Amino acid sequence: MKKTTYILWFFTTILACQQPHKSTKTTPYNMLITTHHDIPVEALATELISKIEAKGFKIIADINHAAAAKKVAIALRPTRTLIFGKPLGGTKLMQQNQTIGLDLPLKILIWEDSSGKTNCSYFNASTLTSRYGVSEPKTVIEAINQTLASVTDATNTTDFSKQVVANITDKLISKKSPYSVDSTFARLKTIIEAKNLSIMAEIPHDIAASSVGLKLRPTRTLVFGNPKIGSLLMQSNPEIGLDLPLKLLVHETAQGEVFISYFNASFLANRYRIKDKEAVVNKVNSALNGISNAAITTE
Repeated sequence: MKKTTYILWFFTTILACQQPHKSTKTTPYNMLITTHHDIPVEALATELISKIEAKGFKIIADINHAAAAKKVAIALRPTRTLIFGKPLGGTKLMQQNQTIGLDLPLKILIWEDSSGKTNCSYFNASTLTSRYGVSEPKTVIEAINQTLASVTDATNTTDFSKQVVANITDKLISKKSPYSVDSTFARLKTIIEAKNLSIMAEIPHDIAASSVGLKLRPTRTLVFGNPKIGSLLMQSNPEIGLDLPLKLLVHETAQGEVFISYFNASFLANRYRIKDKEAVVNKVNSALNGISNAAITTE
């Protein structure tokens, strides 16, 4: 009996040692949740995509920042952003505040740190909704939190229900457009493409809402970027890849007014404590200001 017990203990110990080591941390200043994994970035990305799709989410974009940087001769450690969503839950959040569409669909960043370790980072729904003063529906927020934790194997994360996350809507830059949402969005695309910037995703939140029988005023997100610029910011802190590429939101209010909304690079750089890329940040701010102004200018 003792011999059998010893053999069982021996093999259990060996198997435990062979399991990938995973740990979870939460960055206090911005509530970023990061899990650590013992497999390469590409392997983890493949694993996460499979898990995400198995839970009924659609991959909207898979952005390989490192590959994009390599094409413009910039060195960047393996870094990928997965953008994915499910219209039912996201729509219910946007029904409370459309501008949360800037942070939807959901995103997960997979990146290699300077020691060669693989990390997986995300903001959970409690943080995202708090940013926009959204607290309902609680069932949706809780379901998203559970899904993200399950997909990334996050454990022992901060109890966000006890955290005070600043409402950032006062930092949102919004410009009124004289055009409809469709026309404004089309104008933005034309301007961005004329500047040789890459459009990674077009997300028509309102159309997605109607596909699941829900109503949402016209709300669209445009995801675009330039690896020559974004890569430089990620060299300072790869975590900012979670907020790159850049995003512009076009939405119609209850009063029928149309706005272009976005957060500028100064705000995003501050979120990740990037202080050594002032010239890059200023260039991005100038580009966002010029693009949004051109889109709302009357002929």
